[in-house]
Amino acid sequence: MSKNNPPQFTLATGTDLAFTLVVFVVFFTAFSAASITSLFLILLIICLGIAYICNGIYGFAYARKSNRLAIQLAYFALQLVLGGFIIYFGRGAGFSAMILLPIVAHAAMLLDQDWALITNVGIFLTYVLSTWAYSHDLGHVWAGVPILFVVQVFILIFTQMAMTELRARQNLEKTARELAEANRQLSDYAEQVHDLSVAQERNRFAREIHDGLGHYLTTINMQLKAAQAIVKIDPKKTVQMLQKAQEMTSEALDDVRISVFALRKDTLPIESLVERIQKLITDTSVTDAKVGFQVKGTPRDLSPQADLTIYRTAQEGINNAQKHSQATVINCCLNYQEVDLVEFVVEDNGVGSENADEGFGLIGIQERVRLMKGDVLIESKPGEGFRIRIRIPG
Repeated sequence: MSKNNPPQFTLATGTDLAFTLVVFVVFFTAFSAASITSLFLILLIICLGIAYICNGIYGFAYARKSNRLAIQLAYFALQLVLGGFIIYFGRGAGFSAMILLPIVAHAAMLLDQDWALITNVGIFLTYVLSTWAYSHDLGHVWAGVPILFVVQVFILIFTQMAMTELRARQNLEKTARELAEANRQLSDYAEQVHDLSVAQERNRFAREIHDGLGHYLTTINMQLKAAQAIVKIDPKKTVQMLQKAQEMTSEALDDVRISVFALRKDTLPIESLVERIQKLITDTSVTDAKVGFQVKGTPRDLSPQADLTIYRTAQEGINNAQKHSQATVINCCLNYQEVDLVEFVVEDNGVGSENADEGFGLIGIQERVRLMKGDVLIESKPGEGFRIRIRIPG
């Protein structure tokens, strides 16, 4: 047998051993008495005893497993009949009344309180009727009644206490298993939360790199290409563009500070959102597209996350319009008119696109807005321009 699964001694196992022992004690004392001399009577009592033991062990196990009251009551009825016949044919030899005592323990283990009481009354009556049947002497019957009654009560109380302790232990074991399972699930959940947090941090860093430094590098690249194109035609304009590109490298470093501001309120003060969008429009005016900016309502302070989300949306919208749309007009609108919401729209009159929501930048905008429990709408059709509208709490 495996060391990991040692045999367990349960209450049911102990009851079976006690049951068998009691029957053997009864038979030993009965056959030791001189009153039983008939070989037929001895064989009959032995057969009844074997039937009583088999039913007491296997019948009890089946009744307990079935958990059906009818089968349980049938088990006790058969045991009472067999026990009554053993007492009757033993004619009081030895301690024949003990043959009924294991049924008391079985009743406490198998039945509820009411049926256990009824079964014990049946045990008592079985003893009285069996004793009266062979003796026809009330004095002989009464002589065993007090002892039987006291032992019945003692076994009933003891078994009830043992069953209560067993059920309490089983409940504790069940609770321990449930706690272990809950702890395992909690560990799995904590691991999933950790993995999700790591994934969210990676996505956040990717968004910041794309929306911040990526925007500035794209604009600087456009400035350098424009300067290269006119270097021989207009050297003065070329120098201005190079200076502009150099300024934007410094602004890219400032953008890192803006990203930190979204996470830390104790960062040094930065320009307002309206001022930064106006500066963004000025800095990115490389193409011939006319960029307009309108503010509706009274500007108010927003959360760092809302501030950064709107700024990144403006960056992405303007940058995409200048790079891909071939637009001549780009309009931005920042709307503070609603009390608990702020709306930002950037749209152009460019060539449009069939796949309006593709691209890492647009995915980044959707993720930012979704994290703030806001709404984002991206609309575009070939030849009908491009439009991004976000509405976030603020």
